[in-house]
Amino acid sequence: MKKTLIPTKLEKIAAEILKAKGYTVVQDAATPLAELAKNNPDTELIIVRSEKVTPEIIDMFPKLRLVVRAGAGYDTIDTKHARKKNVDVMNTPGANANAVAEEVVAMMLAACRHLVPADLSTRKGDWEKNKFMGSEVTGKTVGILGMGNIGKLVLKRLEGFEVKVLAYDPILSADLAEQLGVELSTVENIFSKSDFISLHIPQTPETKGMVNKKLLDLMKPGAVLVNCARAGIINEEDLRQARKEKKIVFCNDVYPKDEAGPKSVTDIADIMLPHLGASTVEANTTAATRAAEQAIAYFEKGITTFVVNKDVPDGLG
Repeated sequence: MKKTLIPTKLEKIAAEILKAKGYTVVQDAATPLAELAKNNPDTELIIVRSEKVTPEIIDMFPKLRLVVRAGAGYDTIDTKHARKKNVDVMNTPGANANAVAEEVVAMMLAACRHLVPADLSTRKGDWEKNKFMGSEVTGKTVGILGMGNIGKLVLKRLEGFEVKVLAYDPILSADLAEQLGVELSTVENIFSKSDFISLHIPQTPETKGMVNKKLLDLMKPGAVLVNCARAGIINEEDLRQARKEKKIVFCNDVYPKDEAGPKSVTDIADIMLPHLGASTVEANTTAATRAAEQAIAYFEKGITTFVVNKDVPDGLG
């Protein structure tokens, strides 16, 4: 019986699948992970969502073999230290993709029709129809940076709006772009031609701050920028200045840290949400199911398809 720890609010389907296979499962979202580690040192498998799995946490589990991130992003897990300790780290790519794609479209529509401020105004008893004159998504040009699982689904969800889509992805071929019905484009062309821009790129040393003054100066006045990817890919100060000059509309769902407290983008975001991209019942259920099934396949069949740190050399840290 492999000891499994789920220190997060994950749908119970994961625990049910594992228990049916004879795993011992402790699921506790209320107790701090460090305390759970002290009480469950024989844990071999951990399934997390956004919890931080630091070197200190990893070291508290001498029998740990696998950490599964129920979701795509795994930057909260120290994958290099895990590799040093011979611990594999997996994610469940695509499990949350549709939820994020739908959120992107929802933000676009909310921004175009001023849904948030119009709701607040009407609740106060005002009737400001002229103030909240909106615009339509239909027939516009949408730029998508990153054509992975989420980018492709944003494209699919926008089909009914008859938009023209400009797409950038370093590994997107001309043939695949043609199959998808998008125009393969440069980043600069996307920023200069798009009415809406949706970011779906990872934060790396190369992409950190890439959405800067150079790109923002190319944007159309009043264009909408949606970031449901990573906070660090946008230079906030440059965006702050661009908004003054071009009235760029900014919709944001990502922050340096997922926690309560003041946010640095409060003064520049027209819509800001508490990282709700993956927060749907369906996405949570899918991620939980895949996390459990992938873990079972790993332990029972040695399947390492979704291990994300297998190529990190030992000794790095």
